[in-house]
Amino acid sequence: MNYKAIFAAAFFFPAISQAVSSHWQIIPAESQLTFEGTQNNAPVKGEFKQFNGEIMVDPDDYKKSTIAITVDINSVSASYADLVTTLVAPEWFDAKAFPKAEFKAADFEKTGENTYKAHGTLTLRGKTVLVDLLFSTEQPSADKGIITGTTTIKRTAFGVGQGDWASTDEIKDNVTVNFKVSAIKQ
Repeated sequence: MNYKAIFAAAFFFPAISQAVSSHWQIIPAESQLTFEGTQNNAPVKGEFKQFNGEIMVDPDDYKKSTIAITVDINSVSASYADLVTTLVAPEWFDAKAFPKAEFKAADFEKTGENTYKAHGTLTLRGKTVLVDLLFSTEQPSADKGIITGTTTIKRTAFGVGQGDWASTDEIKDNVTVNFKVSAIKQ
């Protein structure tokens, strides 16, 4: 249940056509950043409703692309209010002390046709950890790109789930982050 940022983060439009780096603006209404953890062998799902970022893409040389995504931790949403209250508490995201999570990447590799891996860093609760995102791209028009992807992070690497929640027996360490980012060229 902590799993951020991340994610969203994977918004590098290497499949886009133009000779120079282009700036892309996220379309919030068409973008989504979700996470899934496991508690007592049952899935626990949530979403971050607000995130933004800087996406610069050189379609002729994807290795020159950069992204920087910021997630508003207080925008966390879940199927029930008690879970949201727990997630923003000091033992979990500690949204009061750490209201933002950030994913940054400037190192990309092509893994297939329209598929890529971004090597970046995720900063959450004041801890920065290396994170790889796997994603695919599509370009429905010359000025719009869509990226979908995933990553798995370990909540304990960020200190998410402290005190009685630090054990990974009931609440597993791995958290899957999925994202869909739609953006328009500026």
